[in-house]
Amino acid sequence: MAIVTAWLSIGLLRQGLQVAALASGLILPFAGAPDYTATWDLFFNGVLPAMVPIFLILIGFDVMMCKVLSDDAEPKEVARLSTILRCHYWVAAPVLIAFGIFIAPALIP
Repeated sequence: MAIVTAWLSIGLLRQGLQVAALASGLILPFAGAPDYTATWDLFFNGVLPAMVPIFLILIGFDVMMCKVLSDDAEPKEVARLSTILRCHYWVAAPVLIAFGIFIAPALIP
């Protein structure tokens, strides 16, 4: 339960980013080849594969900023930032793996 308590302490915007990244990573296996019709295929085959890298980049930017801010911060703030980093790593790893398995092969000609 320590990870849940840590996750609840990272802030609402970071929680929203992580929920969006995990949700899109979980439904990424249903994505397929681009099919731009006016049905749900547009979401699964057009929007979803484009959103996952954006979420990963945003998490990467937040990781970078947390590391920069922790360089000259108080020990209490360093502990909070390291908790945020740990939560980001736990979320980004499975989403990156899902992206690598399901989408990246389609990008290589």
